[in-house]
Amino acid sequence: MKTDPLEYLEYEDIRYARYRDKEGEISRGTAILFDDRNNRRMVNDYPHIFRVYRLREGIKRFFGNDWFYAEEKLDGYNVRILKHDSRIIAVTRGGIICPFSTEWVHHWMGKYRIDDFFEMYPDRILCAEFLGDNPYNSKRDPTLPAGMSFFCFDIMMPSGKLMHPEERYSILNDLKLPQVHSFGKFRIKDFSRIKDIVGRLNDNKREGIIFKRVSGDKAIKFVTAESDLIDIEQFIPYFYDIEPGFYSNRLMRISLFTREFGLDEEEYSRKLGKAILNGYSPLEKYDGSFENFTIYMHSLENWKLLKKIIITHIDIIHDEIEERELGGVMLFKIKFSRKHKKSTLRYREIISGHEE
Repeated sequence: MKTDPLEYLEYEDIRYARYRDKEGEISRGTAILFDDRNNRRMVNDYPHIFRVYRLREGIKRFFGNDWFYAEEKLDGYNVRILKHDSRIIAVTRGGIICPFSTEWVHHWMGKYRIDDFFEMYPDRILCAEFLGDNPYNSKRDPTLPAGMSFFCFDIMMPSGKLMHPEERYSILNDLKLPQVHSFGKFRIKDFSRIKDIVGRLNDNKREGIIFKRVSGDKAIKFVTAESDLIDIEQFIPYFYDIEPGFYSNRLMRISLFTREFGLDEEEYSRKLGKAILNGYSPLEKYDGSFENFTIYMHSLENWKLLKKIIITHIDIIHDEIEERELGGVMLFKIKFSRKHKKSTLRYREIISGHEE
């Protein structure tokens, strides 16, 4: 019997549904919002961005001799911010109205002109990367302050199409809303400049770069070797809970990146070896594979709502809560740990001498 692809949910007094699986032409993560009169509004999923492993070949194959924009790729989580029935909410990539993300959007409304954007464009959607102390991605940008930050990278039209980059830049600049850094407009003949930009991103241990067509409708992404090294070291303790391609793809990308950019192979061999050794170092004093998170929230009621969402995917072992001032505002600082069950079991067997 076929499972209903739609999951019906509520957030406060908002009724909505999300596609938990692809259904025909409708992508997973698409949401449907219902108003008081049971009218429907479809919130399209953010389009898939294709990944390339070789920079020159990827750009040439995807864009040919056409113009494209280059923007920094950030490593947080993807959120769609929109106005529904006079309320501003935040929807995750999976199509869930997130109490944590929505709370932070309202926090930022006192600082940024988010309200003004939706007064001007009530039916459009701000697509943004959320970074910092969050419950979804424990990999944290060390250059950001405590709490959360956001950077807009697209504006979605009611049809689901994305606004042309130049128009988006103009709107976001006028409203002074945070946005991802744009390196400019290029063609394949500018490859040496593009390569220099990506080389600097790698030197600074940044995540990578995204290239977008001038029309804004298609994009590719490329990740730096240094970012992949950080991932390998950080996530080795959870090895048995993560699909094997997570590691093998990063190993291949590091190898290809090192050669395409003419980097010192001996140096990167040492870096890779060190990342692996450091990743396994917790096994010396091992009590389990626990991934630790710290978040800041205004409301403990919203923490309860968030907890209900994330415990459907992960095991929360414990949480610690204390009040903390952040940027002149009193918030709840919440620490919790996620237990990776398969890794905990297997590593405990290994270090206690169990045979293969």
